[in-house]
Amino acid sequence: MSMTRTSALLIAAAAAVLTSACASTPTGPSVMVLPGSSKTFEQFQADDARCRQAAVTDAATAKEGNVHPQQRYDMAYMQCMYAAGNQIPMAGRPPGAGAANVPQPPAGTPPAPPPTTTR
Repeated sequence: MSMTRTSALLIAAAAAVLTSACASTPTGPSVMVLPGSSKTFEQFQADDARCRQAAVTDAATAKEGNVHPQQRYDMAYMQCMYAAGNQIPMAGRPPGAGAANVPQPPAGTPPAPPPTTTR
């Protein structure tokens, strides 16, 4: 084999390895999910295993698009875990925060509605 042909094969092999590394399927979630308030840790672990498998399947069978494989995996995982009764913490809110953290409207009588016009 000539040196040019060998170099070309090495470059092609390196490009194939680099390309396949970018398109790999995620190996796990990159988001936090917490057990539901009525779940045992064992139930949470069973949900986690089932939802990881569902997310792998979803990410592997999805068509190419604008969503990165890790994002697709995370979305499928969170949907599955939430449907199983687990908690998905939201940005800026501590886990378990609910309606108690929603601000109340100002006290007093609300203003009257605007007058209606008739034609």
